[in-house]
Amino acid sequence: MKPLQLGLSLIPVAVIVIGLIGWVVTLRGNIDAAMDSIQALQESQYDDSALVERVQDLALQAEESMTKVMWVMEDYGPAIESIRDRELDTEMADKVADVVTRQAVVENEMRQIMSDHQGFADVLRELGEAGYITERRQYGDYGK
Repeated sequence: MKPLQLGLSLIPVAVIVIGLIGWVVTLRGNIDAAMDSIQALQESQYDDSALVERVQDLALQAEESMTKVMWVMEDYGPAIESIRDRELDTEMADKVADVVTRQAVVENEMRQIMSDHQGFADVLRELGEAGYITERRQYGDYGK
Protein backbone atom coordinates (compact mmCIF):
# COMPACT_ATOMS: atom_id res chain seq x y z
CA MET A 1 0.00 0.00 0.00
CA LYS A 2 1.05 3.37 -0.72
CA PRO A 3 1.53 5.91 2.01
CA LEU A 4 -1.28 8.01 0.64
CA GLN A 5 -3.68 5.13 0.65
CA LEU A 6 -2.53 4.21 4.11
CA GLY A 7 -3.06 7.76 5.33
CA LEU A 8 -6.47 7.94 3.68
CA SER A 9 -7.50 4.65 5.21
CA LEU A 10 -6.40 5.79 8.69
CA ILE A 11 -8.40 9.03 8.51
CA PRO A 12 -11.78 7.32 9.03
CA VAL A 13 -10.26 5.27 11.87
CA ALA A 14 -8.86 8.48 13.41
CA VAL A 15 -12.25 10.19 13.03
CA ILE A 16 -13.95 7.24 14.70
CA VAL A 17 -11.36 7.23 17.52
CA ILE A 18 -11.72 11.01 18.00
CA GLY A 19 -15.52 10.62 17.92
CA LEU A 20 -15.34 7.82 20.50
CA ILE A 21 -13.06 9.88 22.74
CA GLY A 22 -15.43 12.86 22.44
CA TRP A 23 -18.40 10.62 23.18
CA VAL A 24 -16.69 9.08 26.24
CA VAL A 25 -15.73 12.54 27.55
CA THR A 26 -19.30 13.81 27.01
CA LEU A 27 -20.73 10.69 28.65
CA ARG A 28 -18.40 11.12 31.61
CA GLY A 29 -19.49 14.75 31.96
CA ASN A 30 -23.15 13.74 31.83
CA ILE A 31 -22.57 11.04 34.46
CA ASP A 32 -20.77 13.53 36.74
CA ALA A 33 -23.63 16.04 36.32
CA ALA A 34 -26.19 13.33 37.04
CA MET A 35 -24.25 12.24 40.16
CA ASP A 36 -24.13 15.85 41.39
CA SER A 37 -27.87 16.21 40.77
CA ILE A 38 -28.58 12.96 42.60
CA GLN A 39 -26.44 14.00 45.56
CA ALA A 40 -28.12 17.42 45.73
CA LEU A 41 -31.53 15.77 45.55
CA GLN A 42 -30.63 13.34 48.33
CA GLU A 43 -29.33 16.14 50.51
CA SER A 44 -32.49 18.19 49.97
CA GLN A 45 -34.72 15.20 50.70
CA TYR A 46 -32.88 14.12 53.80
CA ASP A 47 -31.95 17.44 55.29
CA ASP A 48 -33.07 16.61 58.80
CA SER A 49 -30.85 19.04 60.66
CA ALA A 50 -33.87 21.22 61.53
CA LEU A 51 -35.75 18.15 62.73
CA VAL A 52 -32.77 17.00 64.80
CA GLU A 53 -32.49 20.46 66.37
CA ARG A 54 -36.21 20.47 67.20
CA VAL A 55 -36.00 17.02 68.79
CA GLN A 56 -33.00 18.09 70.84
CA ASP A 57 -34.86 21.22 71.98
CA LEU A 58 -37.87 19.14 72.98
CA ALA A 59 -35.66 16.69 74.86
CA LEU A 60 -34.03 19.57 76.72
CA GLN A 61 -37.44 21.06 77.57
CA ALA A 62 -38.69 17.68 78.78
CA GLU A 63 -35.62 17.25 80.97
CA GLU A 64 -36.09 20.75 82.42
CA SER A 65 -39.77 20.02 83.09
CA MET A 66 -38.95 16.75 84.81
CA THR A 67 -36.38 18.55 86.95
CA LYS A 68 -38.98 21.15 87.95
CA VAL A 69 -41.48 18.41 88.79
CA MET A 70 -38.88 16.66 90.93
CA TRP A 71 -38.16 19.95 92.75
CA VAL A 72 -41.87 20.47 93.38
CA MET A 73 -42.25 16.90 94.63
CA GLU A 74 -39.26 17.32 96.91
CA ASP A 75 -40.66 20.58 98.30
CA TYR A 76 -44.36 19.76 98.45
CA GLY A 77 -44.43 15.96 98.29
CA PRO A 78 -44.68 15.40 102.07
CA ALA A 79 -47.44 18.02 102.33
CA ILE A 80 -49.35 16.40 99.47
CA GLU A 81 -48.97 12.98 101.10
CA SER A 82 -50.17 14.26 104.47
CA ILE A 83 -53.21 15.87 102.83
CA ARG A 84 -53.91 12.63 100.98
CA ASP A 85 -53.53 10.64 104.22
CA ARG A 86 -55.84 13.06 106.02
CA GLU A 87 -58.42 12.69 103.27
CA LEU A 88 -58.14 8.91 103.51
CA ASP A 89 -58.38 9.10 107.31
CA THR A 90 -61.43 11.38 107.07
CA GLU A 91 -63.04 9.04 104.58
CA MET A 92 -62.29 6.05 106.80
CA ALA A 93 -63.61 7.88 109.87
CA ASP A 94 -66.83 8.67 107.99
CA LYS A 95 -67.21 5.03 107.04
CA VAL A 96 -66.55 3.87 110.61
CA ALA A 97 -69.10 6.39 111.93
CA ASP A 98 -71.62 5.07 109.41
CA VAL A 99 -70.98 1.49 110.51
CA VAL A 100 -71.33 2.47 114.18
CA THR A 101 -74.63 4.22 113.43
CA ARG A 102 -75.95 1.21 111.54
CA GLN A 103 -74.87 -1.11 114.34
CA ALA A 104 -76.70 1.06 116.88
CA VAL A 105 -79.87 1.01 114.76
CA VAL A 106 -79.67 -2.78 114.34
CA GLU A 107 -79.06 -3.26 118.05
CA ASN A 108 -82.04 -1.03 118.88
CA GLU A 109 -84.27 -3.01 116.51
CA MET A 110 -83.04 -6.26 118.03
CA ARG A 111 -83.93 -5.05 121.54
CA GLN A 112 -87.35 -3.96 120.30
CA ILE A 113 -87.98 -7.40 118.77
CA MET A 114 -86.74 -9.16 121.92
CA SER A 115 -89.02 -7.09 124.17
CA ASP A 116 -91.94 -7.83 121.83
CA HIS A 117 -91.16 -11.54 122.08
CA GLN A 118 -90.91 -11.29 125.85
CA GLY A 119 -94.32 -9.58 125.89
CA PHE A 120 -95.81 -12.31 123.70
CA ALA A 121 -94.25 -14.95 125.97
CA ASP A 122 -95.83 -13.33 129.02
CA VAL A 123 -99.26 -13.19 127.32
CA LEU A 124 -98.99 -16.83 126.20
CA ARG A 125 -97.90 -17.91 129.71
CA GLU A 126 -100.87 -16.08 131.26
CA LEU A 127 -103.23 -17.66 128.72
CA GLY A 128 -101.74 -21.03 129.49
CA GLU A 129 -102.15 -20.51 133.23
CA ALA A 130 -105.75 -19.43 132.67
CA GLY A 131 -106.33 -22.67 130.74
CA TYR A 132 -107.15 -21.15 127.39
CA ILE A 133 -104.19 -22.71 125.55
CA THR A 134 -101.87 -25.56 126.20
CA GLU A 135 -98.52 -24.31 125.05
CA ARG A 136 -95.45 -26.46 125.48
CA ARG A 137 -92.88 -24.15 123.93
CA GLN A 138 -90.82 -21.86 126.08
CA TYR A 139 -90.80 -18.16 125.12
CA GLY A 140 -88.76 -15.31 126.44
CA ASP A 141 -85.75 -15.54 128.74
CA TYR A 142 -83.79 -13.54 126.20
CA GLY A 143 -81.96 -11.62 128.88
CA LYS A 144 -80.33 -14.78 130.35
